[in-house]
Amino acid sequence: MMLELQSVDFSFQQDQEKRVLSEVSLSVAPNQIVSVVGKSGCGKSTLFKLCTTELTPTRGAIRFQGREIQLGDVAYMPQQDLLLPWQTVLGNVMLPTKLDEANQLTEEHGRQWLEKAGLGEVVDQLPHQLSGGMKQRAAFIRTLMTDSDVLLLDEPFGALDYFTQKEMQEWLLTLWMATNKTILVITHNIEEALYLSDVVYVMQPYRPGQSEQVTPIQIDLPRPREEAVRYSREFIAYKRQLEEAIYEKN
Repeated sequence: MMLELQSVDFSFQQDQEKRVLSEVSLSVAPNQIVSVVGKSGCGKSTLFKLCTTELTPTRGAIRFQGREIQLGDVAYMPQQDLLLPWQTVLGNVMLPTKLDEANQLTEEHGRQWLEKAGLGEVVDQLPHQLSGGMKQRAAFIRTLMTDSDVLLLDEPFGALDYFTQKEMQEWLLTLWMATNKTILVITHNIEEALYLSDVVYVMQPYRPGQSEQVTPIQIDLPRPREEAVRYSREFIAYKRQLEEAIYEKN
């Protein structure tokens, strides 16, 4: 597995009264897109902080390519684009190469990816001159420029309008097929999770005595995904299955 959580527990300040995660197991195979969905406060963001080593599990293990995960193994894209307002688009996407001496990607790589992202004509513009969708694309290219094999995307399109979200989902799948990256996504958008993913994990808030905090649902929809699949019987059935799992309906 490219990324794997093995029976992970996490409690704040080692206080069992503040437990957030209990016996959480999750795996992401190479070149997969896997999503985690669940209600606010169920621990999704904590899970990402554990994967980036910002937090340390109370118990259990997180493994990257079979070994214990280390700082810098995965790239993280937060909910906000966090583009530096005084840097050009190109300057922003090149930041990872300046912060990591081992990163061998060049400015030419940055320009090529920006061109593929439809941003070739705005490389010298500042973030305030871009639309919301363009900012998110620039933020994603900056994440790609870390040269990590695994990308963690935290609600990457949550701040965008419905129509731009759909455009960005199509764009993300196109870039994913071109890069063969492994992607783990947090989202509140069930349709987005279904459209993007090979596997969706439904996450529940921790409760003492619960059988499982996360439940994997395999998404058997053809790739490459096409817009029409959103209206198929299979897609609608998966959507209902996910909603029932989130609301714990039998």
